[in-house]
Amino acid sequence: MGNRKIFIGGNWKMNKGAGESLQFLDRVIKGIKADKYLMEAIPQRMTAVIFPQAANLFPMYETLKEYPLISLGVQNIHWENSGAFTGENSIAASLESGAGFALVGHSERRHIFGETDEVIGRKFRSCLGNGLKPVLCVGETGSERSRGNTETVIAHQVGSVLTDALENGKINELVIAYEPVWAIGTGNNATASDARECCSLIRETLCRIAGPESAENAYILYGGSVKSNNARIYLQEDGIDGLLVGGASLDPEEFLKILLTSLF
Repeated sequence: MGNRKIFIGGNWKMNKGAGESLQFLDRVIKGIKADKYLMEAIPQRMTAVIFPQAANLFPMYETLKEYPLISLGVQNIHWENSGAFTGENSIAASLESGAGFALVGHSERRHIFGETDEVIGRKFRSCLGNGLKPVLCVGETGSERSRGNTETVIAHQVGSVLTDALENGKINELVIAYEPVWAIGTGNNATASDARECCSLIRETLCRIAGPESAENAYILYGGSVKSNNARIYLQEDGIDGLLVGGASLDPEEFLKILLTSLF
């Protein structure tokens, strides 16, 4: 990782209302303030991002203004700046509400809502062009893995988005999360060596498409049934720069433990 910060993301999915979200922040902020090591280490060594429901972004942003220890992200955006797209989130509104990051290509968007590589690519390019940092999610399903297609699927998912995006200029500090679909919310997390191999594949694909500098500067994350008792196991693997946490990020005590264990 060199001098780069550890990246810890918490994807809340369609959970927590505004009140619950603020209670969570209150507990986590108090927990960080009570730990001198965390108070000093997080700003220096970690980028911590929570991805709540879009409706909760602004009240959380207002709370975090006083304690900028945690950043916010939006779970989904549309590639157009505005228009007749009922139910979608614009990048401009997300930025104004306090989001600095956006999840793009999450498996639930791909497999439940039918987002294609073309749609994901449009969203990714729009984020880059409008000042929102995209977190590109890639990963294979259980059936794709059982057929031995893991490398092909991941290389395609990365390549289909980045090849097109690079036509519009150089990309710096990419964030890509490897989330095997078969491990999300199932408790069947990938082994540390499996995660390392797939994260290495992503970096090799980046090197081939975008060049060694972009590949070296990219943040490659692992996500899939991550908890405080296995977070450090993944981060000890060469080439894994952070974690995208699902269900465990909803519990303030568990999230605090993940932040703490990730720093050692």
